[in-house]
Amino acid sequence: MNKFKFLFGVLILIFNQSSVGRNKSFQYPFEKDSLILIEKVYLHVDRENYLAGDDIWFKAYLIDALDHLLTDHSNNLHVELISPSSKIISSRIIRLEGGLGNGDFKLPADIKSGRYRLRAYTNYMRNFSDQLFFSKEITIINANDNGQNEIPDKVKYVENKIIINFFPEGGSLVDNVPSVVAFKAVNNLGMGCDVSGKIYSSDGDLITTFKSTHLGMGIFSLRPSSGLKYYSIIRGADSIDIKTELPTSLRKGVTLSAAIIKDNDLLITTKTNSETLALISEQDMFLSLSIRKEVINTILLRIESPDTSFVVPSGYLPEGIMMLTLSTREGLPLSERLIYLEREAPLKMLIGTDKHLYKKREQVNLKISLSGDSTIDRVGNVSLAVVDETFTNTTSQFPRTISSWFLLESDIRGSVEEPSYYFDPSNPDRVKNMDLLLLTQGWRDFAWKYDTILFPAENGFSVSGRLRNFYKDKPIEGSRISVGIFGSTSSFFTTLPVDSTGRFNLSGVDLTGDAILIVSGIDKKDRMKGLLILDSVDYNPAKVSDSLSLVSVITENKNSKLKSYYIINEEILKKYKLSDTIRIGEVKIISERQKDFQTEKVEKSRLKYGTPEGELIITEQVESYRSLPELISGRIPGVEVLGKYPDFKIRIRGAFSLLGDPKGKESGILPLILVDGNPVAYEEINRIPVNFIERIDVLKSVGATSVFGMAAYSGVINLITRTGVSSEIKTPVEYSTNIRFSGYNAPRIFYSPQHLQNSNSDINPDLRSTIYWEPNINLEGTNEVILNYYNGDNSSIIRIIAEGITASGIPVTGKAEYEVR
Repeated sequence: MNKFKFLFGVLILIFNQSSVGRNKSFQYPFEKDSLILIEKVYLHVDRENYLAGDDIWFKAYLIDALDHLLTDHSNNLHVELISPSSKIISSRIIRLEGGLGNGDFKLPADIKSGRYRLRAYTNYMRNFSDQLFFSKEITIINANDNGQNEIPDKVKYVENKIIINFFPEGGSLVDNVPSVVAFKAVNNLGMGCDVSGKIYSSDGDLITTFKSTHLGMGIFSLRPSSGLKYYSIIRGADSIDIKTELPTSLRKGVTLSAAIIKDNDLLITTKTNSETLALISEQDMFLSLSIRKEVINTILLRIESPDTSFVVPSGYLPEGIMMLTLSTREGLPLSERLIYLEREAPLKMLIGTDKHLYKKREQVNLKISLSGDSTIDRVGNVSLAVVDETFTNTTSQFPRTISSWFLLESDIRGSVEEPSYYFDPSNPDRVKNMDLLLLTQGWRDFAWKYDTILFPAENGFSVSGRLRNFYKDKPIEGSRISVGIFGSTSSFFTTLPVDSTGRFNLSGVDLTGDAILIVSGIDKKDRMKGLLILDSVDYNPAKVSDSLSLVSVITENKNSKLKSYYIINEEILKKYKLSDTIRIGEVKIISERQKDFQTEKVEKSRLKYGTPEGELIITEQVESYRSLPELISGRIPGVEVLGKYPDFKIRIRGAFSLLGDPKGKESGILPLILVDGNPVAYEEINRIPVNFIERIDVLKSVGATSVFGMAAYSGVINLITRTGVSSEIKTPVEYSTNIRFSGYNAPRIFYSPQHLQNSNSDINPDLRSTIYWEPNINLEGTNEVILNYYNGDNSSIIRIIAEGITASGIPVTGKAEYEVR
């Protein structure tokens, strides 16, 4: 909690219960960033523990932090797997549509054991440093580390030292003003620990005693006297007394407290001493109510007594952490209080299976639905994981959920122990203990890190750079940029203008997977010309901070169990040539020599037509040609090139045309141009450098071209580009460059086998640790969604966890379990 210190002569505080403007709202004059949109993201990950070679499956939810509604403000989500040494070892760019997206990681078979992190963020979140980034620790076990694993078999000894901190309600103690003081005691591992102690004054008098009530947290009352200081004494584990100073009391000031009363309204209380009251009796001040820096209401207040209380109705306030800030008219914050506004859960997610005890490989019929307040629109999107208990988080009784992250953890400082405890209705003291948490760990102040937006929201990918004269640093008159993007399933060609400095920018490119990017400078005579300087197309990730917790997330026994599980499974997997997700032999494996990338590309480009009727391989000897039509001329039988650059006309003899050739030989219907099997405009053939092409295929007959429809009645020319290019930009280059251009990572589909009678899958073992994963389940009304899948070969407790969010911004979680014998 911030401690607001008062400057003598500047302090002007005013309160008057009779003049409180109930619900009188107006623009808060000094809340300059209150309208800035804030994004939050959450990843539902299938489990917490993995073996080397396993798959990690995840679902992403991006919301507007103010109303918790799914947002399409950003379409690009960066998800990274970070090693114990804080290095990014793998990354994904996930396509978000309407705030939803999903993806996966394939863990290498040789990855070292250790505690890793999954980190997720949008580019826009970087304007707030890393405060809003989602981070989740996972454990990876590889029994073949040969002593090099980073998870010790025995947890290292850590000195059991207790650290205690004190937090006056509202931020500061004020002389002769009764106050509530919260405290939190933690050990060297940062975990809350139970303590009891005594408070003494600097005169040596015993003032009061205190005792923690929840995870090292608790409260006591204190009325500080002028001129005295205070300290605590607690007894450590080594029986040595630990002395800790309390915050110094201020001579002048105002305290602020808040409590939830009947109908969930807020009871606000301000207290001050006579010395301060004499200075502030006729001054205005403001009480602002805000959610995540968004000011919901501002109340004009005045005080004329030392103790003032009033009620603020909460019916219009959203659920979540509310920050109450007491400030002067000039914007000087004086006191702050956080309080959690809880609404009765209007919706619950119900999950049920047709049985509680199953056999191995038996089919499971699962039902999932939303239940609750009929006045709430029961529409939502959820993801579901069915996992062997061995690989789930059993070290925490109340682990993180989508509710605890969006409503609590992402809004306060530090790590929260047992976060879902505060959202489980079965815990009778959860509301009281939530208040303790807010009094001690406080609020994340999402201050805008920069004066301007340095990290804009990403909606696709961009290509940018500059085109200049080859001999002098000036733009080329009448120039433009040709951009071609050639993926495995589609191609894209466009022409961009350049500005007065030669700069160009293409944004919003929608691309999945890898593609070849060809960028060329074109002058006003349609010739490739100039010096091209291309900006990087690789994303520069956010800096990784060292934020792993101090201890292993699994115990020695569980570590050993996972290692044994790994060794047994690994032998079986090697024997049957299986993988983590697809661990049954329904796909016959035929040993063959692996094809090189260029051969695979040629085969993919020819999928529609097979063997071409004409072919030209581009060798080094012909790469010096200025354009492809000049190269083609006379080199492919039956292909004629007429006219002069850049107005070439290509005609394929033997190609059939329904329209004939009414204007003569030179103006006949032009052939269809393909790049890597995808159609492009005919004129783009002049804008692709010869050395970027690996071969040229020609189709002439009706039988070969009919698959492309009427557009191909004059024949087909397929330009197959070279592979092997990297995303590294060598710049500047003369007029044209080609590089690898990466877009969104396409998520794989989780494979769930069907163990039917007489099925080949029964021959091989089924060792799945994630039994079932479904990232997109749409729930509506009271309708039940029915899912079916088959168990594997392991006897175990199976845990089902579903998480998601409704169309009205309510995060929901559902759990169930059953046993397989």
